[in-house]
Amino acid sequence: MTTLMLEARTEVAGVPRRPFTTRYRRALVVASAAALAVFSTGTASAMHIAEGFLPQTWALVWFLASAPFVIYGMRVIGTQVQRSPQQKLTLGMSGAFSFVLSALKIPSVTGSCSHPTGVALGAILFGPGPMMVLGTIVLLFQAIILAHGGLTTLGANVFSMAVVGPIVGYWVFRALRGFGTGPAVFVAATISDLATYSTTAVQLALAFPAEVGGFEASLAKFLGIFAITQVPLAVSEGLLTLIIFNQLAQYNREVLEEQGVIASPVVALAAPSMPVWQRTIALGVVAVALATVPFLFNKNAEWLGADDRSTAAITELAPTYQPWFESVFSLEYFDLGDYERYLFEFQSVLGAAVLSGIVGWMIGRRRALDGASGESDVRNGVIIVGTAILIGIGTQFIETDFGELQAFLSATQGVCFGLVGFFVGYPVGRKAAVTHTHA
Repeated sequence: MTTLMLEARTEVAGVPRRPFTTRYRRALVVASAAALAVFSTGTASAMHIAEGFLPQTWALVWFLASAPFVIYGMRVIGTQVQRSPQQKLTLGMSGAFSFVLSALKIPSVTGSCSHPTGVALGAILFGPGPMMVLGTIVLLFQAIILAHGGLTTLGANVFSMAVVGPIVGYWVFRALRGFGTGPAVFVAATISDLATYSTTAVQLALAFPAEVGGFEASLAKFLGIFAITQVPLAVSEGLLTLIIFNQLAQYNREVLEEQGVIASPVVALAAPSMPVWQRTIALGVVAVALATVPFLFNKNAEWLGADDRSTAAITELAPTYQPWFESVFSLEYFDLGDYERYLFEFQSVLGAAVLSGIVGWMIGRRRALDGASGESDVRNGVIIVGTAILIGIGTQFIETDFGELQAFLSATQGVCFGLVGFFVGYPVGRKAAVTHTHA
């Protein structure tokens, strides 16, 4: 695994903070982030606490706990967009990455389905602040439009995914980067994912202590639902995060240097044994394998979402508890439940197209600035994207009676087809480099 990772010694370079200028700019940032979330947010809700399934007191507590972090994030994200165009695109790519992963409800070895969060990448690159905002927007639109999570539980869900996840990912990366940037990115993303789900378990255990054993017994039950299910998915998220980070380090290194993520110049500990595109394929194969192995060990599983299992656990711990608020919007209410899989696919297509388009732009720009021909890039792109499209076409012929599993297949199709965005971003990036050179 280590040979596939980008290993580098890193030193923290101080990055001066520019003062925040106007309230108009702040509002523009929030509006832009909201627009991005509309087109990218996924419908998976595996770690979300469902609408009304949190007592009113605890719902208020988590709203108050999350609010200061979101306000802080709004100020930080406003500062970030004032920087170079590369900074803005990289921030957008970080948001798109989180939105894409949120759409993938992946099977786990426990026979349940859950999904990654994707918040660690942005936290590593820009600090936890921006992901506090982007994560909140994802959760808000899921609650309003798709009835996943909820408005009453928004504070708790924000605290676990958009606050704890980015903070843990950021500090784990800082603590481990002396051992190599690649391993630090991988471990930070993995632990960030697990921290999010463990926080949800703590929140539910506090709200629903068991009659026998109290908080500890309840925590053990919810950790069994969330944390254990999430372990292989967290590893997959670490690998996927490393893939994107490797692309940034190879083709948009100046952003990482400006943010102090890597030193300038980079002093490599070990030369990569493969080109970046080969490492991308290798890491991707391992991530996909982690998503397919569960089928070999749980052939008779029902593949329920971890959120469904947590709701059942709440009913077991508190039989008399009744949700005190219902979702604002529901596909079932409009008799559209069967179309949920297509929403997964449509949204993952858009998110993957944005992500792959920005990656293509970065590669095209860097290769043009270096005076390199684009033939090899196009050839490698055809190999990777063509393989993904074949996989997407193949999954079209797979049908299952399990809704969560069908949603995973549909989202996978969307990601596979969305990768064609690379061929849009790549020539635009090369053109931008030529324009910059002649300017």
